[in-house]
Amino acid sequence: MKVPYEAAKYYTWDEIKQLIADWCTAFPQLVRSYPIGKTYEGREIICMEITAPNHPAAEKPGYYIDANFHAGEVTGSAVALYTASWLLENYGSDPEATELLERISWYIVPRVSIDGSEMYLHTPFTLRSSTRLFPHSEDQPGLHAEDVNGDGWIAQMRIEDPHGDWKVSQSDPRLMVRRQPDDMGGTYYRVYQEGRIVEFDGIEVHPARSRWGLDVNRNMPAFWDIDAKQIGSGDYALSEPETKAIADFLIRQKNIAGAMSYHTSGNVHLRPCCTIPDAQMVKDDFEAYKLLGTLGAELTGYGHCSVYDGFTADKNNPLRGVYLDWIYNHRGILSWSTELWSIQVAAGCEKPKFEGPRQPKSDKEQEADMLKVFAWHDQESLDGFLAWESYEHPQLGTVEIGGWKSKYTFQNPPPQFLPELCEKNMRFTNMQAKAMAFLAIRKVKVEKLTDGLYKITCGIVNGGYLNSAGTTLATRIRVTKPVEATLCGEGVTIAQGKAKLDLGHLSGRSEKKAEWLIQGNPGSEVTISVCGERAGTTKHVLHLP
Repeated sequence: MKVPYEAAKYYTWDEIKQLIADWCTAFPQLVRSYPIGKTYEGREIICMEITAPNHPAAEKPGYYIDANFHAGEVTGSAVALYTASWLLENYGSDPEATELLERISWYIVPRVSIDGSEMYLHTPFTLRSSTRLFPHSEDQPGLHAEDVNGDGWIAQMRIEDPHGDWKVSQSDPRLMVRRQPDDMGGTYYRVYQEGRIVEFDGIEVHPARSRWGLDVNRNMPAFWDIDAKQIGSGDYALSEPETKAIADFLIRQKNIAGAMSYHTSGNVHLRPCCTIPDAQMVKDDFEAYKLLGTLGAELTGYGHCSVYDGFTADKNNPLRGVYLDWIYNHRGILSWSTELWSIQVAAGCEKPKFEGPRQPKSDKEQEADMLKVFAWHDQESLDGFLAWESYEHPQLGTVEIGGWKSKYTFQNPPPQFLPELCEKNMRFTNMQAKAMAFLAIRKVKVEKLTDGLYKITCGIVNGGYLNSAGTTLATRIRVTKPVEATLCGEGVTIAQGKAKLDLGHLSGRSEKKAEWLIQGNPGSEVTISVCGERAGTTKHVLHLP
């Protein structure tokens, strides 16, 4: 049974729930879904658990994907759903999909900030995360975004003013550019976001903080700080039900070794850390991140860097309370946050560089980039720009309203560009999942010493690139159990030593020897079981000679 799924579409929450239900009906052996918590408005946050029925999900290494920590970044949900669809539809026919489900358990939470995404998709408003009012219960003085002309979009307002700091580009009348220091005698404008002004004094127009000031991606426990120092962080770490649900799930699900959280925009794969430079990271983990990021860049064309070194302009004010830092620093999980999509890159502008100091572009360079964006927009026959039109604003008088429909141009791509974007980013997570540790038993040898006395030896191998804990940091902070090898059998006793051996953590593609001295009868069945919480469980059955 093929489930009707559209890659080139932004799904509402009701549509996502129906899609998940349809997949569970069509592929009952491969997928099940369950709630892991509720949002501020009471919606259930749903996780899909996808794996082949050859072994229980908890006995395989786990890979975790979520999206829409930020409400308007709905491209992330598109990639998460695409990945689920591809795994389910291709299992049994595509060798890669089959291997990925035979060996790995996938946990996919396609939307975290569900309440905010519903507002984003169904109204003109844009918000960061939750619909809970924060930090104020009433609108503060200043300009608040609003669809004042009722066209369904919140765009921009421009007001002619001889002292204004904007002017119309000579190359494209749609584009507003900065007025230069020596510009005199022309037509100039003030440019604001479309909206209304609370407590307007008839003179000053300044932006007010959004009534929805929460950022749940600043609400995690790692390096959390108060809202006055880290905007949007909430009342305290994990104060929001969405972040609490995700944290509880990732702590409870012991087998998860790798993770991806999808955001927009920027065309970059971000990795830890957010508060310290690469030079202070655990060396082994840094090297793994660099290699996987380089391979990922080949698949996606995106850049890759740490949040602190490559993405933070002011190193004195690093981002705090970020999910990416928590999942790596507190849980030892090798994790990424991909910033999907860049309209500038799609339009042929120079790709941003994420290594070394970044210089801001000049006004002329920014104008040149925007002219390329307009040319691309026109070439693709898109409907992403609202022509400037006169409007009588109830507070400002005659203004012109126009500008980009930024929700589906700058923040998210027009939906027809989703399939290619989803495909290449899915390939990146597939590659990471295949790099995770997995255990195997080999070179099994049974030596009969005397009647009823046997020595059994075998090699326990980690066949993955990453170590059995997921990261070296995980071994240091002791968040996951070491690999254990256990021998048991009916009528079999351990003559010396222990039945369960602590093998510690296995580095990538390494092997350790396990050995038991046992007493048993010829023909007795013996089972060797090897378990690593993040590397899976494997067994080997033998019979004593």
